[in-house]
This record gives sequence, C-alpha cells and structure tokens, in this order.
Amino acid sequence: MERQLFQRAKEAFLSGRARPLEFRLQQLHALQRMITEKETEISTALKQDINRSQYDTPLLELIGIENEIKLAIEKLAQWAAPRPVEKNLLTISDEVYIQPEPLGVVLIIGAWNYPWALTLLPLVGAIAAGRRSFSFHC
Repeated sequence: MERQLFQRAKEAFLSGRARPLEFRLQQLHALQRMITEKETEISTALKQDINRSQYDTPLLELIGIENEIKLAIEKLAQWAAPRPVEKNLLTISDEVYIQPEPLGVVLIIGAWNYPWALTLLPLVGAIAAGRRSFSFHC
C-alpha cells in the first residue's frame, strides 16, 4: 500500500500540476477553509480519540496551522521568486539567478499526541514548495 501511495504521489508530482503558484495558493486556501469549516468535528474527534478537551484543540493544534497557512499565502510569491546572484568573470554577460524549484515527494509522519499539528504543519510547507506528499500516523 505504501508503495502505491508513493507511486501515485510521484506521478502527480511529475505531472507538474502542483508547480504553478496559483495551484499552490488554491490548495492552501482550501486547507485553511477545511480547518475553519471542520473545527468542531476535529475537536469532537480528538475528544473521542485521545480525550482532549474541545477547548484545547484550537489552541494546541489549529491556531498554529492557520497562522502557518496565512504566512505561506502571504510569502509564497516572495519565496518562489528568482533570487539574483553575484556575477563573476565567467557570468558577467549573463543573467544569473537562483530559481527555487519543487524537488519531489515528501513523506510526513505524524504522531498520536498532536495528530493535526504534527501532520498538517509540514503539509503546509510541502504545498507551498510545490511538492506532493503523503502521510502516516504513528
């Protein structure tokens, strides 16, 4: 099963669909909307699963994720923009810059004690970087 998940994520990455900034922003907005719309259900599930107070869940899990998403949305264009590089004798007549590019597939391993924060915080970074990901919970 893990190999199938990895293969599907790899194929999705190679398709190039996640590369455009517009797609990444759309995915970040969708994640933000899901957390906002499902906050009650998330809190209820954590109450049933690990007996966490419904009042602690937003504080311990969701607020940090929401702030990370907002930061990624705000800074994504800046993070993905080409960065100029100092020219040298060999590159004096060239346009030289570093262009950030997505690198591939990410495995996110979450833990039982903070299942949302420890899974979705790295997911925000993976989405912002244009990478495909899949996760497991321990």
